[in-house]
Formats: sequence, structure tokens, C-alpha cells
Amino acid sequence: MGGVRTRKQALEECSAKAYREHLARGRWQSVFPGVVVTHSGTISWRERLAAALLAAGDGAVASGECALRLWGLATREPSILTVAIPASRKSVKSLPGVRIRRRRRLTGATRKGIAVTGLHQTVIDVLALSAWTLDDAVSLLARACEPRRSSPAALRAELSHHPRHPRRAILSTLLEAAELGMESGAEWRYVESVERAHGLPPMTPQRPLDPPHDGASGARPAGSAQGPASDEAQPARPPTPRRRRRLDFLDEERDVAVEIDGELFHRATFRQDRARDRRSAGWGRVVLRACWVDVVVTPCELAADVAVVLRARGWRGMPVPCSPTCPVGSDPRLHPQAA
Repeated sequence: MGGVRTRKQALEECSAKAYREHLARGRWQSVFPGVVVTHSGTISWRERLAAALLAAGDGAVASGECALRLWGLATREPSILTVAIPASRKSVKSLPGVRIRRRRRLTGATRKGIAVTGLHQTVIDVLALSAWTLDDAVSLLARACEPRRSSPAALRAELSHHPRHPRRAILSTLLEAAELGMESGAEWRYVESVERAHGLPPMTPQRPLDPPHDGASGARPAGSAQGPASDEAQPARPPTPRRRRRLDFLDEERDVAVEIDGELFHRATFRQDRARDRRSAGWGRVVLRACWVDVVVTPCELAADVAVVLRARGWRGMPVPCSPTCPVGSDPRLHPQAA
């Protein structure tokens, strides 16, 4: 990176005496032992990171959240720099404010003039950090899988190189589903993992949104405008095809609907979804909206939520815990005595 030099590189451009004089007069600044920036102004975060890589030696690359920032998938510039070096390196220098990790496998790329871990490895590495919540993870996967970046298949392939990843099971499930197609997969998961596994009354899938009404054949209701009268027969216009809006699941007896956001990532149809909810509310219908993570990662909690609403709307049954540790068996909303 321009403006950042090792002592050896600087001495190829000036004498040892000039080098010492630049530092003594403050025209240059020492960042780490043997690494300088060739200006007197504020040292930027990127310059400090580039200096850390030079100080760390051969094969060093920015990794973790530092690499994530350079890939444009984060806005925060971490104060503690994370650098990865090949495991074959025997000696590791300790640098102030720098976390150095030895890695048996390193993928590499260059971003903004700085060596970094590859995009896929960067994402999977960051998702192993304990500070990142599940919501953070899904948000990062969404950004990483935007067009011209990565894909669920590529991230799954990278995950296969991390057998001890603390979130391996969850990430594998999410990425596999995203790769295969979330819409149908989400609905199937709901039926299997939420409805059947917990003994909930089965709902009707893909129920048309519009409520039942007379005149389904297309006859115009009485009193509606007919348009101007004419003695001449008007040519019949072909009906305009219109895609009918549907609910993912509907309990018609209790008028409770469940909508599964089948996409792993936040959709551009957010406003349309909310408009559909408002329309259903106007008919006295309760719409419960869940996302893919709810169905895959916390199906028991989702089952408890659905059961509570169904019971409030007249269902006399009780959900069944799917395991000894299932939250359905101890939810205070379903078992007040457990509160």
C-alpha cells in the first residue's frame, strides 16, 4: 500500500542517514518495529493494517472482521487488527494491538491494495465469533450472497473446510436450504418440524387470500356500474390474467393464518407483505408471520406461539412437546402452573 514501507524498502529509496532524519524530524512515522508510514499526518486504519501485515512477515493477510471490512460487508473498522499467517511459519512476532493467528489453510485475495483472506473464508471465519448473534449471522449471509459476491453453494463448500466450526450445523442447514430453494423448503419444514412434530391442527396450505364471496363466476354484483348502454354488441375482451394472492397456511375454522418468509434473507416485498397482513386484519383474521430461521432453528418456540393463538381462537387441544427439552412442554402461556 502506498505510503507504508518496511525499513528495507525505505532504504532502497533513501540512505540510512536520511531514513533516520525523516523519523527524527517527524516527516515519517514508525507504526511497528521496522515499518513506517512516509508522511506526518494521521495514520489511517488501512495504513495501520497494511503496516501490521508487513511487520507480521511473509504470507500475512488481513482476516476476520478486518477482512470483512475490506470486502465491503461491514462498516466498522476494528480497533484490534486480526492477521493470519501460514501455520508453516515457526516464529510469530508480537505486535501491539494486533491479533495474529496461524492457519493451516489460507485463501487469499487483494482488496484496496491489502492482502486479505478470500471472501468465502472471511465470512465463515467471522461467523465463528461468539459476539455474532444468529440474527447477525443471517444478515451477513444476506449481504454475502448478493449478486456478484458469493452464493450459498460457495459458502457451503467453504464450510466443509471448517469441521470444528461452532455454528457448523446451523449454517449448513441454512445454506443448504438457500441453495435448494427456500420457498417450498420453508413450507415443508413448517409442516414437518412445527405442525406435525407438535400435534398442531393441520392448516390448509396455499389458501387464496381473498375471502369467499358470492359471484365467483364473475357476475357483476347488483347495483354496480354497468357502463354506457349501447345498441351495438361490444366485442368481448379476454379476461386479464391476475395472479391471486395466497396465504401459506390457513386454519379456516379459527381464521388464523401463518405466513412463512421462505427466503433466508430480507426480501424487497416487505411492504407488500405488511399490506397483506393489514387486509387480513380487516377481515378479523390473525396472521402470524415467521421467517426461515424460526422454522429451522427455533421450530419449538414457533409451535408454542402458534398454539397460543389457536387456543385463544377456540382450539381446545394442546400441543405436544417433540422432546423432553422442547419449550412447548414448559411454556407458561400454555401451562400457567409452570410459571
